[in-house]
Amino acid sequence: MGPYLGTPNKDKESENGENEFVRYGATSMQGWRKSQEDSHIAHLDLDEDMSLFGVFDGHGGKEVSIFVEKVFREELCKLEEFKAKDYEAALKACFRQMDVMLQTDEGKAKLKEINSSCG
Repeated sequence: MGPYLGTPNKDKESENGENEFVRYGATSMQGWRKSQEDSHIAHLDLDEDMSLFGVFDGHGGKEVSIFVEKVFREELCKLEEFKAKDYEAALKACFRQMDVMLQTDEGKAKLKEINSSCG
């Protein structure tokens, strides 16, 4: 069957959170894949009156989505575009930064580490 199961795994994992401005809920389901490959972020306190939500699709592998889940917020907040409150440019730059980071020796080593720990 390759990377797919004979029947979908319909077990769901859910989380929710809220602050004085927003309330959210997130649910994930593995589906037909042999393992859950997607990840998400929900940061209610990104900046004053600002939250950050994202869903990262594994596209056939969990390592990249988990890597992005772990570093996206920190990398976004470091960017000059973010500090200048140009949020559209900051998001675009952050996604480009993820690509750059993943191609470094350190990034490749982190992907191997994530893969071995999620086995």
